[in-house]
Amino acid sequence: MLKIDCETYKAPEIGRYKTQIAKTQIILATSLRKGSNHITRLQHKDYGKTKKWNTYTVSRTGEIYQHYDPALHSDFLGIKEVDKKSISVVLENMGTLFASPNNKYINWLSEVCETENVVEKLWLGYNFWEKITDEQIESTVMLCRRLSDDFGIPKLLIDFNHYNKDIIKYKGIVFRSNYIEDSTDINPLLDIPKFNEMLHNEFI
Repeated sequence: MLKIDCETYKAPEIGRYKTQIAKTQIILATSLRKGSNHITRLQHKDYGKTKKWNTYTVSRTGEIYQHYDPALHSDFLGIKEVDKKSISVVLENMGTLFASPNNKYINWLSEVCETENVVEKLWLGYNFWEKITDEQIESTVMLCRRLSDDFGIPKLLIDFNHYNKDIIKYKGIVFRSNYIEDSTDINPLLDIPKFNEMLHNEFI
């Protein structure tokens, strides 16, 4: 049974718009920060009045946090026509990592990633990434399945994670990196074929 925590990290009312518009996409992204630090940032950004909240966060241990009603929207991407018709799901993940002189792996904010979570894979000129956990994948799949059923969004994750100028026309599950050139978000360690297979596996 899918468990969603709607209270722990609830966004303030000012953090989203009240308008309800039919949804056509689920946008997957990563936090690019360590653990739940992206939530702490949102709670304090613009003196607590930011509208950049994502709809959901999936923790590294698989907990799902709903920040606001998915029927509503925020300025998550900063593209009005996209934000109104999409639901954003952010996975806690540091993304691109860099080897430091003291044999540690850090992200763009110099946050240190545990060595056992570092995976080496060459993509877009970068070599190191924080792995995505099995618990995150399973929870994200289950959440996407629920949202697809509730909002009539096709259960299909797009099969590439790079920029495409026509991505707004796609109906289904996409990545933030499909909207932003040179973005490495989402993490290239995500197994897209496996994710799509899991979306249609009723036993997950």
